[in-house]
Amino acid sequence: MVVQNIGPATVTYDETTTLASLSSWSSSGSNYSFAWTIPDTAAVVSFGTLATTLVNLPSFTLTPNIGWALSGGVTASLGNLSFTEVGGAGTSIAAAASISVNGGPAMTAGGMVAATPTVVTSGAVLGYFGDSMTLPIGAFSSLAVSSASLTLSANGGSFSSITSNPQNKLEISFTAMPVPEPETYVMLLSGIAVIGWVAKRRRVI
Repeated sequence: MVVQNIGPATVTYDETTTLASLSSWSSSGSNYSFAWTIPDTAAVVSFGTLATTLVNLPSFTLTPNIGWALSGGVTASLGNLSFTEVGGAGTSIAAAASISVNGGPAMTAGGMVAATPTVVTSGAVLGYFGDSMTLPIGAFSSLAVSSASLTLSANGGSFSSITSNPQNKLEISFTAMPVPEPETYVMLLSGIAVIGWVAKRRRVI
């Protein structure tokens, strides 16, 4: 397992999948994200019969670093894998994962990844797969994702395929906010007390 500090949080993940190491992490205001590049082995080709490719995704755990609080919704985004369908063929991508929040029982999540056609002719359809899923969770101290995968399928017609390229990625995004140090709370309470004392003296005078 690899331990990666990404600023407000730590990602501990399995680098033995075909996605290997994290390719990037970024932030914009209180929104943070980290991503893996989808390798070109995430592909499937069919000349009429059913063909499938299983892509195992990294298991990972996301935890806050000291002085930070994490919250959702946590969003997983996949994009964009190209598809080609010729002669009435069909393609699909199914995503699945097991998710545990704050050490609780694992929940199964997933579904079909949305497909967007970009070229449609009488004999062929071209387009791409790209989608996102948001977990409706609030503040959390740990988020663990395991047994995650993509199943790429192509079937029917005369030819069909799903292919990836270097800009394809799996991205996880979340919200992170700094937590005031205990001394900050003490100073705030002291300030409120002083303001109250001054106001009381003015009323007396």
